[in-house]
Amino acid sequence: MHRPAPTADWSSPILSEGQAAQADQPNREASVGWLRFETIQNSASFMVSLIVHFSLVMVMAMYTIIELPTQQIELVVVEPDVEDRERPLEIELDESEKIAKEMTLANLTTPEQGMAGLVEASLTAPQLEMPPTEIANAPLVALQAEALLTKDVDSLIEDMPIGTVGSVQAVVGDYQEAMDQISQELVWMLSKDNVLVIWLFDQSESMQDDQAKIRQRIHRIYGEVGLSEHARGDALTTGVASFGQGFQLHTKVPTADAEEVDQAIASVPVDPSGEEMFSSAVAEVLTLHRRYAKIADRKVALIVVTDESGNTKDNEGRLEKAISIARATDTRVFILGREAVFGYPFAHVRWMHPEEGTIHLLPVDRGPEAALVEQLQTDGFGKRTDALTSGFGPFEQVRMAKETGGIFFMLPGEEANINNAIDRRYKPKTMDMYRPNLSSRMEQMGEVKNDPLKTLVTKIIYDLNPYQESVADVIEIQQVFSNDLKQFRQEVRQQQAKMITYITYLDRAIEAAEKNRSLRDESTSLRWNANYDLLYGQLLAYRARAFEYGAYLTNFAENPPTPPQMPGYMEFRGWRLATADELSAPDKTEADISLSRDVLQFVMQEHEATPWATRASWEIKRGFGVKLEPIFFDTRRVNRPRPAAPGGPPRMPVQIPKL
Repeated sequence: MHRPAPTADWSSPILSEGQAAQADQPNREASVGWLRFETIQNSASFMVSLIVHFSLVMVMAMYTIIELPTQQIELVVVEPDVEDRERPLEIELDESEKIAKEMTLANLTTPEQGMAGLVEASLTAPQLEMPPTEIANAPLVALQAEALLTKDVDSLIEDMPIGTVGSVQAVVGDYQEAMDQISQELVWMLSKDNVLVIWLFDQSESMQDDQAKIRQRIHRIYGEVGLSEHARGDALTTGVASFGQGFQLHTKVPTADAEEVDQAIASVPVDPSGEEMFSSAVAEVLTLHRRYAKIADRKVALIVVTDESGNTKDNEGRLEKAISIARATDTRVFILGREAVFGYPFAHVRWMHPEEGTIHLLPVDRGPEAALVEQLQTDGFGKRTDALTSGFGPFEQVRMAKETGGIFFMLPGEEANINNAIDRRYKPKTMDMYRPNLSSRMEQMGEVKNDPLKTLVTKIIYDLNPYQESVADVIEIQQVFSNDLKQFRQEVRQQQAKMITYITYLDRAIEAAEKNRSLRDESTSLRWNANYDLLYGQLLAYRARAFEYGAYLTNFAENPPTPPQMPGYMEFRGWRLATADELSAPDKTEADISLSRDVLQFVMQEHEATPWATRASWEIKRGFGVKLEPIFFDTRRVNRPRPAAPGGPPRMPVQIPKL
């Protein structure tokens, strides 16, 4: 802004040039006379006046020069505003530091001496506190009504920041392929800055083989990175940590020694709790290394190795916090994980009790691929136990990779002991049209109110949710019956009474879906069209099977068959429900079965080569009738526990593990 030149007296009036000339004329005439008659007499006075005026001019000049710095100072006054904008982020991170401790380090490299020998670390194995959800009274994703809301907007495959390789989700054949891509990423990062890479391992028993594979390849990845001209000396340092229900740091200080990294990975323990606090662990490990990375001026690459999606409540409460910490520390998160289960939080591993010989289905967190539940959580008789692959990684892990400029590496599944596993490989180009929304859960729930189709589908899923206590007793149908005939008939009567209410639930759901078919046709979301189509076909199939269930049990109780003859070591223990092609009440169910088959076949054609088509095919192949099959137990499986040593404590019974 133009600023007027300073004057001696800012209150004096400013005269124009003409006014100034007229005012000066008498003065000039007076001056001439004064010089003519009194020059000699007043020469001393003249000299004094000259000195005074010259001094005054010099003072005025100095005053003008002094004013200039004031102008410059005004240009930097905005700095405090920038500081204010950054402060909330620093406060947020400082709050996270409360879960960490400090450890004195003696062997820091020269660039890191400014840390004064201190770095934050946790050497014990603190219990990761599971805080409340992100927002007060936020829903539990798998169980609450609001948590069933969702929205389909964001792209799963988006452009990465300049310089990154690959996409937010990369399907790889094995660890070697993933490690090769990670090597490329580290080389690129090293071409720009020094790098701290942190390995974060899942402590579950199922990850022991995976950790061994990483160790076998760790020297190769560091060897390849070391060939880069940018990776000389200690340009690349490494930290190793692990998590389960708690958290452990296995490197006292980040190291450039590959042997130390190998030994640190070998020290990762097995956590028997079966809990994987994924989001809390990411927040913890980045908080611990934040000061080191800042003072040593290193970019951070976090590599998480896990085969599960992590504890649901922990992911709800800490996911967004972990992402904000990763952004603040300029961390790229790479995840070596597994494909999520389609529309369902769990896979179930079949485990045989070593003493009793009984089979147990152990739940493992493996999904879903979307932030909120979009598929029925029941198979028509009770809670789902299938493990249909979704074509995408778990929501939390893919979102974290996307938001930090990292990559989610989807490793091939190891489904040998997974119950009802349906493992399919879907084409990325096809699945891209069905990608789930990767915005935050709270954003999705806030936006879904504007989409009536999603609201409709969500309402039906919630009403038939077996995890909701208010309806679980109705839609959880008994599937195993006693071998005692009297007790069997009593159980059948109880289930027949329940079926009346269950079929009423299905009637209302089907009516709502049919009444609002126009919402499906008006929707532009291919994913939600598929959700509606599959849901409608399943509802019709489940109502038909519910009628078949009641009719079959009635006939069976009136004329119970004799179990087939088996060897003496095969013990008859009761009856188990199964599906079948043969119908017991075709007059009541054929219309639903015909329409359901048409809808499910439409899903297979309209959404070909997707999980929706695979699920529709599975529903048809199950059959629409039911039957009871005898349960026999091979008593030779029983391994009696060895007696305790004389005088010794009794042997502890075998505990059912938590995976």
